[in-house]
Amino acid sequence: MSSSKSTPAMSPETWRRVPKTFAAIFGITLPYRPPKSAVGAFLWRKRVLFETTTGLVLLETWEKILMIIILYSIAVLCMTGLYKYAPQSAVYVRQRTTYYFLGHEPELGVESQVASWAVRNLTGEL
Repeated sequence: MSSSKSTPAMSPETWRRVPKTFAAIFGITLPYRPPKSAVGAFLWRKRVLFETTTGLVLLETWEKILMIIILYSIAVLCMTGLYKYAPQSAVYVRQRTTYYFLGHEPELGVESQVASWAVRNLTGEL
């Protein structure tokens, strides 16, 4: 039988331990003390502020991982939507702005044809 030395979460050893910067920023559990580096301590304070404000500090490890996966999935879907929709929207807004300011539809010049080709290429409508 091997004796593995594990310390409970609320032990004095865990409380006194000063974490490394990477563990303080990217670890699942929030360390009690900030790291020694100034940048690590600043980011640790911002993480403590975020986790206590949103209530993530009260969750168990598996709940916190589930929340992170859900939030990252939503962020990826939003960024993908912006990547696909923004070029089309930019061309449309440019055309409408030209119409409102100049009073006529913009002529299809070389610049407009290149912009519409880029939009079709980016959105996969070729």
